[in-house]
Amino acid sequence: MLSASLLLKEKLLKNGKLFSAGRFLTFAGALAMVIMAFVSGSIWWWPAAVLLTGFIVLLVFHERSIRLQRFNDCCVLALNQEIEACKGVHSSFDGGNEFTDHKHTYSTDLDVFGDFSLFQALNRTATPLAKKTLSEWLLTPLSNAGQITERQAGVKELAVLADWRIKLRAHGMVADESTNDLDSLVEWLNSDPLFRSKGFAAAVWLTPVFSLTAIALLISGVFTFQLFLLYMLLPLGFSGFYVKAINRRHIMLSRRVDLFGKYADRFRMLEEEKFSSPLLQKYQQNIKSDGHSAGGSIRKLGRITASLDTRLNFLAGFVLNFLMLWDIRQMRRLEQWQDLHRKYVPLWFENLAKAEAIASLGAFSYANPAFIFPEISTDQFTIKATEAGHPLIGSDVRVNNDILLTHRGHFNVVTGANMAGKSTYLRTIGVNMILALAGAPVCAKTFVCYPASVFTSLRTTDSLSSNQSYFYAELLKLKELIDRLGRGEELFILLDEILKGTNSADKQAGSKALLTQLIGLGASGFIATHDLELGNLEKSFPDAVTNYSFEAEINGDELHFDYKLKPGIARNLNATFLMQKMGITISKGNVG
Repeated sequence: MLSASLLLKEKLLKNGKLFSAGRFLTFAGALAMVIMAFVSGSIWWWPAAVLLTGFIVLLVFHERSIRLQRFNDCCVLALNQEIEACKGVHSSFDGGNEFTDHKHTYSTDLDVFGDFSLFQALNRTATPLAKKTLSEWLLTPLSNAGQITERQAGVKELAVLADWRIKLRAHGMVADESTNDLDSLVEWLNSDPLFRSKGFAAAVWLTPVFSLTAIALLISGVFTFQLFLLYMLLPLGFSGFYVKAINRRHIMLSRRVDLFGKYADRFRMLEEEKFSSPLLQKYQQNIKSDGHSAGGSIRKLGRITASLDTRLNFLAGFVLNFLMLWDIRQMRRLEQWQDLHRKYVPLWFENLAKAEAIASLGAFSYANPAFIFPEISTDQFTIKATEAGHPLIGSDVRVNNDILLTHRGHFNVVTGANMAGKSTYLRTIGVNMILALAGAPVCAKTFVCYPASVFTSLRTTDSLSSNQSYFYAELLKLKELIDRLGRGEELFILLDEILKGTNSADKQAGSKALLTQLIGLGASGFIATHDLELGNLEKSFPDAVTNYSFEAEINGDELHFDYKLKPGIARNLNATFLMQKMGITISKGNVG
């Protein structure tokens, strides 16, 4: 597709130069013929008219060529970005920084938004509403297995429709859209009509008759120029009386013709594609509700808005309002459209946004062919995976590990040295769970999970603005966890070095007490810690605690990590070794 788009780009550039030259020649020729008509006689008016007609035709075709060129340029850009994504480079996509929520259960801990984030790797949206929809899918995961598998089917279908996805995104990229454009449209849809009465209908249809009659009477000499000017005040004054009200409504739609054209093209693509997955078929049905085609209707709205925009040209607005009450005529057309489609529009845009979000997940699947769609378990509270890796780490450096959590009330305690891989392992579990519950593929050879949401406490921070200490912030997070479990919520829990903000004795005692309480509440999850004593809880709770570890090997002056998960409690720690490597002197009396 890329080579074809590049060839088309060259052709369109060449055509654009030809159209420009043709427009110049026909206009210059028409101007020369007009001059000849004034100088040599009326016979030259005919070739002037022909050349002027040719100029207008070339102008129309040139505008179409320019629109096609813009669309093709967006296709080329989107294709190049997808090629980079297939190489693991996502920097050209929006990371959704505005959705970052430090109070969210796992958003910050798992790098869901921002540069080098999960959202950036997924995001192929080109509209604010679709972007928001995709963010909500990551922040509020599905809990119904049927809905997850239904979304998976849609993602699988769009993953293989690469051309369709690229064109859908390119149509979205053609016209820039601000975050409040759709808000303005909704505001206009919910506004009360102004010109629906029969009196306005009569005025709109009678004004052309009266205005054309007045012009004929002026030409025939029946009307004096002063009388004609007096008549002009009637339609112009009538339009002028409502100009403020019209301006308020016009502002909501003004200069959005390109935007409506972009949406019309995208609705048309969704309407015309033959989908097999039930979810995409449902989106299609929703944008064709009660026989109202979203694509055709939005395109008609664009044409009416373009007609109303003519009033922005003072001279054209003056003439058209005199001849046919143009502003009021177009407002009546808009109100008829509004009355006919008001209740359908929010549903149209909602379903298009969902289809665009599905296309984003499909593009992610296409860019990562080794990723698999997980199996959703409904009868067993479990996570079982083989060769699972963090999806944002390149395959050339990524180290994969198995995941096994077998039942409710079961915790895996992961001990290990600094930098051995504990935190990355927890994030691997969390990020893949988010993907799984969003209907996306995961980075694993096999993956089975129960549809329970993730709760993390990996990066607790203090807050100077709220006078909140690091330790207190962590306690608040853990209280939230206990409260949610107390309400009966099912959660997969990921905790990294809990109670970091207190001394070693308090930390050890508090960590044991917390884990004991969580087991008593029937909670399940993973706890990463340097505290080897926490692993001894396996003796007290043999059916509820399983120990795993990441080891570091010290060979002479070298520290080696294999980042592979192993059974049992860690044996080797490396803090002292690393401090010595950094030139920090540690006396033997301080080691123990």
